Amino acid sequence: MWVDEAIWGHRLHDEQTPWLTLLEFLGVLYAEHRAGRSLTEAQQNELSYLPQTQLRLRNLLFNNPHMVTVVASGQSDDAMWASWSARMQENAGGLDNADFSYLKERFETFKDFASIVAFLQSSAIEGGSNKRWSSKFVFPFGANALYEDVNVNPKGGVETDRRFFARTGEILYLMLCRSSRSADLRERLRDRLLEAPAPYDGLARALQNEPQLARQERAGAYLPCSSHRAYDRLAEDWIAILDLQIPSYDAIPHLVTMTGLNLVLYQLERSAEVLGRKEPITLVCEIISPKRSVVRELSANSFQDNNALPKQAVERFVRRIAETPAWDAAVRSGEPGINAAEILYGEFNWPDPDSEDVDDGSGSPEKLLDELVGKALYRHKQHVGKFQGVWGRLIGLSSRRSSRRVRYAPTDRLLKTLVICCVEERLEFKDFLDMLRERYGIVIGDHQAKNFINSGMADQEDFSDNATRLEARLASLGLLKRLSDSCAYVENPFQGTVR
Repeated sequence: MWVDEAIWGHRLHDEQTPWLTLLEFLGVLYAEHRAGRSLTEAQQNELSYLPQTQLRLRNLLFNNPHMVTVVASGQSDDAMWASWSARMQENAGGLDNADFSYLKERFETFKDFASIVAFLQSSAIEGGSNKRWSSKFVFPFGANALYEDVNVNPKGGVETDRRFFARTGEILYLMLCRSSRSADLRERLRDRLLEAPAPYDGLARALQNEPQLARQERAGAYLPCSSHRAYDRLAEDWIAILDLQIPSYDAIPHLVTMTGLNLVLYQLERSAEVLGRKEPITLVCEIISPKRSVVRELSANSFQDNNALPKQAVERFVRRIAETPAWDAAVRSGEPGINAAEILYGEFNWPDPDSEDVDDGSGSPEKLLDELVGKALYRHKQHVGKFQGVWGRLIGLSSRRSSRRVRYAPTDRLLKTLVICCVEERLEFKDFLDMLRERYGIVIGDHQAKNFINSGMADQEDFSDNATRLEARLASLGLLKRLSDSCAYVENPFQGTVR
């Protein structure tokens, strides 16, 4: 069934976290960089890339329970190497040849080797998860630490798995390809991440030895819209972060956060477009207060209204087929059920042409359309419908803290990322609030909440207090300085950066 994918792309997936999305993106980017075509689409939606698997590295880091036992055995160095190598030969997965003899030449002692493995293990993304070893990922120190998610079966076969790398990273790649700043971003990603000197990536290279590539290219990515405001905003945010005078390793978590925010906004903006809504998306954000407030209620309502948009978009997207001349002709034909089913199959890849309802023509067009809507909504709520709720929590945008209802309540981590992404060196506090409203739809202060105040849903004081709480939060984080009673500046802590 091709409904969610037609609206947002193939595919937004709640089980793929923002961190895993970035890792999948970097794997695609590096594969295309090797092929000399990074962030470039010769033809839209024909992305085909050959990712790394790096199974030797993964076995050493995440399928290596014997190392601790061997180190604790107190044997001689040669005996430890021999004992460990024999166990790895028996238990390593997905390798045609589990020969790790090259490691002995690269490390002075077995304990040195074990300490490097332990260090890289400690850098694992979501390292506390109970994922299988082939679905665990080291921090993206550089090109050698990038690889795709795979499933290694007991017989040693290696298969691509789309549970944790569910193509959301491919959507991210295509969005940045189609942005107006793709050339500028390509240069920064190459210099800052792909080709930058990276000592820790050298450790990954020493463990992995020669890179391992997938046996066949990965294809099938799809993204609607040849251009979109969300694509450009995302690329501009990435460029702003990569231009900061901070180590690349420190920039990556901020890229993850802004990717999460932009993809949440993209889902909502595309939903509004399908529904034909002209008003911009708004996120009423409560800066958490010690007691219940009007802003808290409005923020929860804002989250609930936005969360309903994708579902409404799915139903609207399907039902508008009934407004076409082809559908009208099918309804008026001698075999309306069969003809309507053919239209639905051509547009949405449903129903199965071999189904009995289609063969005997008993299904009326209205019945078929209602059935498709029901199935599409059921499918939507499994993953895509959960996207804003899951990702909003993971990036620190939404929360249930001090409330029974989920509402927009940004954490310190998100606020810091917004500051370093949107403020060059310093910006007056009220201008910062205006920028958040204009760029991301984030409503915090009374000036940005005029619609709610003028409609009587809140008083000016309610949002003014909300802005005051944000000012205090930013000051406590070292991100704001008040020069006088009427003048406060938000400051980027990394002075001298270039936007």
